[in-house]
Amino acid sequence: MKRFFAILLITATPTILLGNNRNARKAYIDKFSFIAVAQMTSHNIPASITLAQGILESGSGNSFLAKSSNNHFGIKCGSQWKGKTSFHDDDKENECFRAYDRVHDSYLDHSLFLSKNKRYAFLFELDLEDYKNWARGLSKAGYATSPTYASRLIQLIEDEKLYRFDHEHREQVEATPALSLESNNTFSINQLNVVSTKNGDTFYKISRRTGVTLRQLHKYNKALAGNESLKTNTPVYLQRKKNKSKKGFIVLDASTTLAQISQKEGIRIKALMKLNLILTPNILLHKGEKVFLR
Repeated sequence: MKRFFAILLITATPTILLGNNRNARKAYIDKFSFIAVAQMTSHNIPASITLAQGILESGSGNSFLAKSSNNHFGIKCGSQWKGKTSFHDDDKENECFRAYDRVHDSYLDHSLFLSKNKRYAFLFELDLEDYKNWARGLSKAGYATSPTYASRLIQLIEDEKLYRFDHEHREQVEATPALSLESNNTFSINQLNVVSTKNGDTFYKISRRTGVTLRQLHKYNKALAGNESLKTNTPVYLQRKKNKSKKGFIVLDASTTLAQISQKEGIRIKALMKLNLILTPNILLHKGEKVFLR
């Protein structure tokens, strides 16, 4: 059964007025920016976008839903919701909205809403620092009905310099070579979260350790399908691979397959096939061949 979500633009006029209060905005940013950055790291959504949406949708944390239910993004219950609820008049009287124990849970639910909803899938092909196209894409995909939604997000991001939080992902990526895999075991490939396997690791153990489900791990790491016991220092993706890389191409230094390139570069196999006009994923590519990554 499909899972349906609905987003509420909570009492648009008063919410936006609240959100435009500079002092309220600053307090909101100071309080919740670290959660937005954490969600960017785990779900690949620009922190600037998450913060701007939080400010707009919750009136900088002052809306009824934000105060009564920790709901900062106006997500309605939906048929699959089994958690706490709050009732509030919106398009209809006494509509059901999700309620959370912590604001963090509202941010997580917002990330899941975007990352698991197919109509937003194209957004995850954008660069994390491309907040303008993220904002336009959200509007285009129908996140909000207001024709000025994208411009409001962009103005908020620029007025408050929220884009500065997006740079943190780059700092993490650039710091990756200095990380000790023995002590940390996590790093980044193509701006995606990856764990390096330990001796005797399995998908089950990684799932227990990271909180990513077995089904997701198998989906994100199709190149490792059938390998229940994984070799030490094997990269295992905790997020869905992208359709392209910042790199233009690579030249193979040894014979390899698309599946192996996919696992090394963080690009989906189907995307590699399309980029390189290859009809079958099982073809063996030889040393010296050029493989396009975007």
